[in-house]
Amino acid sequence: MKNETKRKVVRIAVIFILIINLLALLFVFSACSHRPENPKLTNEQPAIFPDYKEVTVPPNIAPLNFRLEGDIQNCYITLNGENGSSFSYSGKNSIRIKPKEWKKLLTENAGKSIKITVSSQAKDKQWSTWQAFNIYVSNDPIDSHLVYRLIEPGYEKWHIIGIYQRDLTTYKEKPIIKNNMTAYNCINCHSFCGGNPQQMMFHMRATHGGTYIITDNEIQKLNTKTEQTISNLTYPYWHPSGKYITTSVNDIKQFFHAVKEKKMEVFDIESDVVVYDIEKQAILSEASIISKDAYETFPSFSPDGSWLYYCSAPALPMPQQYDSIRYALCRVPFDANQGRITAGVDTIVGNDRFSASFPRISPDGHFLMYTETAYGQFPIWHKNAEIRMIDLLNGNPVDMSAINSEDTESYHSWSRNSRWVVVSSRRDNGLYTLPYLAHIDENGQASKPFLLPQKDPDLYDYLLYSYNLPELVEGAVTVSPYAIQHAAEKQSAVQVSFR
Repeated sequence: MKNETKRKVVRIAVIFILIINLLALLFVFSACSHRPENPKLTNEQPAIFPDYKEVTVPPNIAPLNFRLEGDIQNCYITLNGENGSSFSYSGKNSIRIKPKEWKKLLTENAGKSIKITVSSQAKDKQWSTWQAFNIYVSNDPIDSHLVYRLIEPGYEKWHIIGIYQRDLTTYKEKPIIKNNMTAYNCINCHSFCGGNPQQMMFHMRATHGGTYIITDNEIQKLNTKTEQTISNLTYPYWHPSGKYITTSVNDIKQFFHAVKEKKMEVFDIESDVVVYDIEKQAILSEASIISKDAYETFPSFSPDGSWLYYCSAPALPMPQQYDSIRYALCRVPFDANQGRITAGVDTIVGNDRFSASFPRISPDGHFLMYTETAYGQFPIWHKNAEIRMIDLLNGNPVDMSAINSEDTESYHSWSRNSRWVVVSSRRDNGLYTLPYLAHIDENGQASKPFLLPQKDPDLYDYLLYSYNLPELVEGAVTVSPYAIQHAAEKQSAVQVSFR
């Protein structure tokens, strides 16, 4: 009886093994059926989205998954590293690369390139093999995280808003705070001290209104409107010491165009630049630029903290002259020990032909990047807005044509090693602002920008949100969304003073 039972067990085991082997063979056959058969060679590179052809990437970026455009039934690609490893993938019309194999390719080929060969099968069953393209792997890593606000590109009122952080080495995205936790208020203008994820700030408007400063997960809630200033704090930037925040105070208005080519204008009817002392919880009059005959906005500090940069325009009647106002890019010396401006204004970029906004200096102090548009100080809605850059060592302009497109380029920020920038662009559809990453070498030469990679390359087709104010940071923000929610609901805002 026992022997009979053993024989039955053995027979079942043999049958099970045969089934497993058969399934394996079927899998192999199925996989091989997606390999190119008698492909037709073409003289063109494939049309893919996102366009990752001939881009330069950091050695710590997530896989650059993409899809083939057009009437494609199957596709097959090979990735060949200049220094060794080779991997192949097949799919319907998109490719998803295994993270471990991608990481191996990047590690082995830092400073080298990866050649990608794409074959596609049309519905008539004919395979085509396209001309190969390269992805160049830089030796320079990028900051590990990107923080941005996801917002519907509406015009009159917000609805769902959240500040999110994305791990650039993976596809993992987490909310820092979402407004469905705080009575659907407006949450905006996040900023970090030198890319430090443990030292940040942002504003809430309407319900639970206030400026929130977070240091090592400790949260301060502030009321920053004073009798001497126009408004609450608006567009912020940290001093590298962490002692100060410079910010504009603005009376912001908007109106809508009656032609489809233009959607809206955002403008100030009054604005100043102020400096907030975090320890004293006070706006410092001697460090602030407050005048009635000029509009000042979009301030930032130099990496050594000795200069305060900002944009300034003559105070014109608004909105009557909305398309005539142009902002110059200026700076004044700043004494961090005394908390005051020490001398007069130095104009870096004049406003005789164009208007400047968003001055951002590379952390090594070498380059000043800003946005240029035909007029005004809010270029996000201007199709002609482009990125410009100045070499601060010699004062010469640097060619940024590799970064710009035929549509809007606006906000931007630097990585801590000064080798990468993230740029807000509407080049894909003209409606949604998406984050593009680009390498800047030590001479200021920019590489072709590439769209933030996603696990699903179709995500940008169904994600109906714009990426607003993308900021590169050195690690993960660890404060809990629930801690921010608790502070918003339970803390009373501390009134800041004006000194």
